[in-house]
Amino acid sequence: MAEYVDSALFVYSEAGQIHLDDILANPHGCSISPVSINELRDNSASLLKDISHVVVAAELNIIKEILQYAIDFGCSVGFLPLDSQKALLRCYSIPKDRMEMISLALSAHPSELDIVYCNNQILLFKGVVGWVPLIDSQKTTGKIKILVDALQKMSSLYLLPFNISTLGKSQNKISTAACGCVILETPELSYASSMIGDDCSFEDSMVSTVVIAPFSIVDYIKLLWLRIFSDPASKRMPPSVGYIKTTEMLIEPSPQLDVVIDGERSTSTPAHVLVHPGAVKVNRGSPDKESKSKKVSGKEKLAVSSLPAGKELIKARHKRVPFFTYASEERFKDLFIALREDARLDSIYIVLMVLSTMLATVGLYLDSASVIIGAMLLAPLMAPIISLSMSTLRYDQRLLKQSLKKVVVGILVALGVAFLLAVLSPYQPLTGEMQGRLSPSILDLVVAIVAGVAGAYTKSYKEILQSLAGVAIAVALVPPLAVAGIGLGRFDLVFFINAFLLFATNLIGIVLAAIVTFRVLGYSPAVRDKRALSVVLGSLLFISIPLTLSFWGITNQANFEKSWKQERFLVNNKYLIVNDAKIITYQDRKILMVDLYAREPLDRKDLNEFKRKVQQNFADNLLIRIRITYIP
Repeated sequence: MAEYVDSALFVYSEAGQIHLDDILANPHGCSISPVSINELRDNSASLLKDISHVVVAAELNIIKEILQYAIDFGCSVGFLPLDSQKALLRCYSIPKDRMEMISLALSAHPSELDIVYCNNQILLFKGVVGWVPLIDSQKTTGKIKILVDALQKMSSLYLLPFNISTLGKSQNKISTAACGCVILETPELSYASSMIGDDCSFEDSMVSTVVIAPFSIVDYIKLLWLRIFSDPASKRMPPSVGYIKTTEMLIEPSPQLDVVIDGERSTSTPAHVLVHPGAVKVNRGSPDKESKSKKVSGKEKLAVSSLPAGKELIKARHKRVPFFTYASEERFKDLFIALREDARLDSIYIVLMVLSTMLATVGLYLDSASVIIGAMLLAPLMAPIISLSMSTLRYDQRLLKQSLKKVVVGILVALGVAFLLAVLSPYQPLTGEMQGRLSPSILDLVVAIVAGVAGAYTKSYKEILQSLAGVAIAVALVPPLAVAGIGLGRFDLVFFINAFLLFATNLIGIVLAAIVTFRVLGYSPAVRDKRALSVVLGSLLFISIPLTLSFWGITNQANFEKSWKQERFLVNNKYLIVNDAKIITYQDRKILMVDLYAREPLDRKDLNEFKRKVQQNFADNLLIRIRITYIP
């Protein structure tokens, strides 16, 4: 059976007078002594001397004032919220019905609740230090409004230095960079509280703080995506967000910032936040079933691993948040250790380069794609090229020199091995596999760029690192080097240049694409040197010229070959049908390869006449090779 207080002091403001008549006429036989807030302020000692229970109907700042009186004089408190005080209704589980609200306010069974102070001011719901985009909004805020607000504020993202000291049982000092933080005392219906699984309460003797620190615009967009589309019940801590739960803390940003307490600019930093456990007795309603089932932990928590740290981030403070993430080497220690190992030159690398080049050269002579693929799998060139990309991005001079040396040594070894095999071999064919690597075009650059993206991506994630071999097959680094070495062995400069241009295309495309991929994945330093990157871009532009010209040449040749198919010639009263025609280049000489269909036998006179007619279509003097198929 419900029990109610015998008497109570009713404190009201001008807006709170709407409850005056109803509480005076309460059906529980409680004796009510109404007093305005101004009267209480003028004579608080005498009015509260023998009072055990106070009911308040007023603005939030006055409610906090009454709570402080209740702490000082040891009385309990009941609330009659104003129509605009939705948060008070929700957080204290106060019914909306006027008579039920009065019954709860006059209940004789209050609960002991914590009081949080921020710079000696009572914090009932939340405090905000700095700017906390996205997380400082209600769970029920519309998606369109969230999206519009987020996009409008995207250009004004800054990370400021924050020092946060926990002064509870475990004392820690967190030095980081952040946009701001939200101090939570109650799981009010906000997105910030949902991110920590509503792990805050009036009765846990703790205060919770959510820190937001998007490293980049990309991270901000990820957070926006989670804000709009993620399920709050998942309780998964988003990236770029830290969580601290303790009994006492000191928040010191630089420069000094305003502290907004329960929606009002009340003080400024440094912000000293302190919990007084069970400081006041308050009449609150029974929480809903969902809230009853939640057990709020009273243990201190420190989840700040996703917040910025390290020397590079200190250099980047006070700067506008970049589009892509920057990172310190400490955050990706394992990756950088692996890359430094990949850049180290050793005998195993030399042996593998020799073996893979020998295998590739033999495969080229045999015109065997399967043997060449085996050489691609064996080739160790991809790893130092990826290291070269990272060192170029971060301008790590030591790693840059090591990886560049390893790549250059690999190139020289491959050229030397292929050169020796070509010189020693009495068999000097021009196979299809060789020809396929003598006409690089802009399409080969596209392949190299895609392979560079894949190579950097697979190196970044251990679980897909085994895919690096497949990337090496896709881009084929050793075979064009072997063809270039064969060109040297034949003392054919054009042969060498065309094949080495393909390798250079693959190398530069991979390096540039890997640099961009590592940048997107967040491996770039906060302070970057652009000299090495400028060299790569300049090389890319330089090789793009012959590649583009080659591409147009290939396109024109393809159109020519297509136009010649089924072409008919009348030669000495004999019909000849062109089934196929190809132009190839060998030793700086253009050769036209023609497949003919004929019904009647052709003699040398017929063939010479055919060649004369064909030559009329070309300005250059071509070497024409004809293959005849006789049809019935």
